[in-house]
Amino acid sequence: MSGAIAKNLEEAIERLRHDPTHPVEAVVGDLRVEVRVKAPRSAADLFREVGPWEGESTEELWKRLEEERRRGGSGEPSAL
Repeated sequence: MSGAIAKNLEEAIERLRHDPTHPVEAVVGDLRVEVRVKAPRSAADLFREVGPWEGESTEELWKRLEEERRRGGSGEPSAL
């Protein structure tokens, strides 16, 4: 993390745009906060959360995937 603390959220976000891999500290009012980029969930993350499905039917798998989609998952895979 860089040594300098951002003076506001706008400055912190601008720093994140230049280097999204490192969190940025900022002062917001009387709070010192850390701001970071949160990566979108991958298909692997989703499958890990859904859990094992050994022995389940195709219909049961479709139901699980649809439930996850309703919870905020994407209906389309991300572009490579």
